[in-house]
Amino acid sequence: MKLLSYIYYLITSLRNWLYDKKILKINRIDDLFVICIGNITVGGTGKTPAVQYFAKKLHDQGRNVVVVSRGYRGKRKVDPLVVSDGEKILVSTKESGDEPYSHALNLKVPVIVGRSRYEAAKLAKKVFNADTILLDDGFQHRKFFRNWDIVLIDATNPFGWRALLPKGTLREKFDTGAKRASEFIITKSDLIPQRDLRQLKRFLKDRYKKPVSVAVHGIKALYDMEGNMKPLFWVKGKRVLLFSGLANPLNFEKTVISLDPAYIERVDFLDHHSFTQKDLDLIQKRAEDMKAEYIITTEKDMVKLPKDMKINKLFVLKIEFDILEDNTLECLRGEMNE
Repeated sequence: MKLLSYIYYLITSLRNWLYDKKILKINRIDDLFVICIGNITVGGTGKTPAVQYFAKKLHDQGRNVVVVSRGYRGKRKVDPLVVSDGEKILVSTKESGDEPYSHALNLKVPVIVGRSRYEAAKLAKKVFNADTILLDDGFQHRKFFRNWDIVLIDATNPFGWRALLPKGTLREKFDTGAKRASEFIITKSDLIPQRDLRQLKRFLKDRYKKPVSVAVHGIKALYDMEGNMKPLFWVKGKRVLLFSGLANPLNFEKTVISLDPAYIERVDFLDHHSFTQKDLDLIQKRAEDMKAEYIITTEKDMVKLPKDMKINKLFVLKIEFDILEDNTLECLRGEMNE
């Protein structure tokens, strides 16, 4: 693993150097403000709810926002592809990928997926007259210029085990990525002690001289598969089975623990897992064995469930990103008005 991580380090370092020296071309679109929501580690920082938070805020401020995503694991014949026009969803989750489909469900702005973010952004400008592109992930996708890079730092594992892939979860050397950031947002800040949070904030501010905000991923609602909202206090004192395909399922468990259930078990799948009825049968059997009163999953996983699925007592937990200490929107307004 150590050797593979070193090889990965050499590749990423060379690639960053080529972009820094402008040997590799960076594509840019005039009259388009590009904001990237990304991270330095693989998964688990809360990009999906963060993108939705900023899309809503910018839309409310009158910006003509389009969300652009790579559409990881989406199987599509057309690329780039319009997932949503801001009013209705035009494709399936299998075509778009799970995260873009979640954006389409929760946002009233267009969503486009494309292997080339540059081509997807050109389509956004042409079809929707976009003035603002919100890149879902793509901090390491340096071939497309962005005006502002928001880097999310997972409070529960900020430095990716201090090792690059595959030994750790860093996509590049932390210091290299951090120096490129326009600002940092520490996510899931409510899942660590306040003393540790203060130390992390101080480190980022002192070392990189960039704005630092603090965010939580709070529970917004619990609802059934028909979309009916249920009281959150229902979970208190109950036996609960969780299942998800997340990079960090432990954080999902910690969030549900805050609802004070009597007992929790977890069934974990690989990140971005596409569920089958066989998976759901396994989950149902596990729930029966442990006498679970509720089975709970995430919105990100809900969109990947089979349409004709058969499973009882299933509920979805809606998580909403919220910034407690916010330097972000003021910084963005200043940059956009220049």
